[in-house]
Amino acid sequence: MAQELFDALRNLPPEWVVIILSALPISEVRGGIPAGMIMGMPLAQILPLTIISNVVSVIPVVLFFNWFADWLADAPVLGKVIGWLIRRARSKEALVEKHGVWAVTLFVAIPLPVTGAWTGSLVAAVFGMRFERVLFCLTVGVIIASTIVTSLMLGGIEAFSAISIAP
Repeated sequence: MAQELFDALRNLPPEWVVIILSALPISEVRGGIPAGMIMGMPLAQILPLTIISNVVSVIPVVLFFNWFADWLADAPVLGKVIGWLIRRARSKEALVEKHGVWAVTLFVAIPLPVTGAWTGSLVAAVFGMRFERVLFCLTVGVIIASTIVTSLMLGGIEAFSAISIAP
């Protein structure tokens, strides 16, 4: 399965690879930015593509997750998955109560596995946060995460260059 995905991505233009990876829940900007840099795209092109595709991809989660969860609540398999997602989002309740929508920004800004715009939008939906504020916080969080990932990538490239040139 993974090999087929890699083969399909290999045949796409680099811009589409960056957009797809940035929109996927597992990779988000953590996948889109490195992929774009590895493919030799300029940062001025990579960053807008990753930020916009990551934020736009989660808008349906914010708007429709609760409706979707109610609709699938009694489904045997999907109901259990939805229940798990809701429990995961509710595990962040103390953080949300303490910091409100800024908790979403912080959660999205940390570019680690199981954090990001997808999980942040799920948390926002479960807690019924206002769409406009959530969209702002998601965007700020994605911009911060993009800055961190870009800095780490640039630092890694510099370190690799220095090591490979050293006698």
